[in-house]
Amino acid sequence: MKKGFSLIESIIISFIIVSLAAMVLGLVSRSRALSRSTVCLNNLRQISMAIENYQADWKSSPNQLYNLFPNYIKDKFTFKCPEDKEVLSGELPNKNSYGNFYVNRSFNDEDTGKLYLFCPRHFNGTKGVGAFLSYSANIMTMNPVTLNGNRIIPGQVNQGGTYKFADGTTVTADPSMKVGLCGSFISPDDKHYSIIFVPEDSSGSLTVDHQGDSRFEVVTPGLIAGVSGTKFTVNNTYDSITNQAVTTVSVSEGNVQCEDRTDGTKNIVKTHEKISITVVCQKIDITSGKTKSVPVRPLKKIKVVKF
Repeated sequence: MKKGFSLIESIIISFIIVSLAAMVLGLVSRSRALSRSTVCLNNLRQISMAIENYQADWKSSPNQLYNLFPNYIKDKFTFKCPEDKEVLSGELPNKNSYGNFYVNRSFNDEDTGKLYLFCPRHFNGTKGVGAFLSYSANIMTMNPVTLNGNRIIPGQVNQGGTYKFADGTTVTADPSMKVGLCGSFISPDDKHYSIIFVPEDSSGSLTVDHQGDSRFEVVTPGLIAGVSGTKFTVNNTYDSITNQAVTTVSVSEGNVQCEDRTDGTKNIVKTHEKISITVVCQKIDITSGKTKSVPVRPLKKIKVVKF
């Protein structure tokens, strides 16, 4: 009478058990990741509604997200993504998970497809959660972005180099120019959407060679340059004494929509045209975590020149 299992049978059974265990653990892990992403998604939806209420009251967008607390958002934990291990509970809401990815736009912008809030931390960096001017929020697939051939992550600020995006767009920054990545992803309308930014204290220039009909934006202290299939250069200078920044956009091919960040005024800059805007920047508190982030809306505009 045969007793027990043969060696081969034992190996097969062990393999099946290990495989099933791995599958179960994978499903549990993915379920937990999805749960955390859902919490983040709900956070952005609540922040979106709070911004909408703030805009209705003040005819303006909040300068920084923590301005919503406590009159428009009562629970400070709304500002924390479950995947964010850096922000501590005691630092909320001044330092929070979303402030560094907040694109402060004009409250009356008619293009509801523009992103104004982003969280890139989900599913090991393969997914991001974004909120749009339509007051909707979505979980989206992230696109890879490289700097000099090495992949970079949203929120990272670098100096100089060549950036390449999934849609074929190339951005070349001179050695003195600080450039940050807000995010690059597949938007709800199934198009590539990328946002880069120039911090308040950055001086230098970058050249954008944008491909296709995807959405691509450069956020500077003074304006937001949005493009589709065009080539242009952005030059930014900063004076630490006067706290003034000057952004100049020069178009070599196509059209660039430039949105004045002080009042939302839009200018279409065509081939061989330029626009220059001078603004007074807001003072940035280093302890607030806002120094390496999308630049906040400027205090006021000094002048705009189109030529």
